[in-house]
Amino acid sequence: MTEIKTETDPSGLVYVIGTEEEGMSWIGKESTPVEEPYAIEIRLIEHFAEGIEDPNPLYWSDEYAQQTRWASRIAPWGVIVLCKEHKVWRPEWMEDSGGQDTFFCSTPLPGNKLLATDYEVECYVPLKPGDNVFINEKIIDIKPKTFSLGEGHHITVENYFRNQNGDLCIKDSRTVFRYR
Repeated sequence: MTEIKTETDPSGLVYVIGTEEEGMSWIGKESTPVEEPYAIEIRLIEHFAEGIEDPNPLYWSDEYAQQTRWASRIAPWGVIVLCKEHKVWRPEWMEDSGGQDTFFCSTPLPGNKLLATDYEVECYVPLKPGDNVFINEKIIDIKPKTFSLGEGHHITVENYFRNQNGDLCIKDSRTVFRYR
């Protein structure tokens, strides 16, 4: 059995270290969907909207939202940040839930630092209060790259956010530079 080599950065991210060839073999790999531990709540919608000072009444008013084609408040696309980016702590005796590890760190490549370089979002079906969110990701591309920071790889990953009905609600594409 091959020993997996890892390195941890100061923020606590754990990187799987491997060769470029090992990393390239992961292109096309797709993770199993993971259900987020909390359903979309009005509190999450309002918390995100207040953080960006967005007065859109679809985020703030049930009365207004009921008069729209959505018939309900909807979550701004950025609420996915509250889902995907933050791991939910659980006691050791409970099953680990929430905040799945990202392919940016778990793909075996040289490098233990990340720099975000590109981010695109496509919205399809709105997430609404009460929706459960299921997230999975897929590695789209890995390219060797050299920047002033050093040598590394551009890694492009798509994240898929689906509701409990399996509807694709949001797709985002993120590219990072992983380097040493």
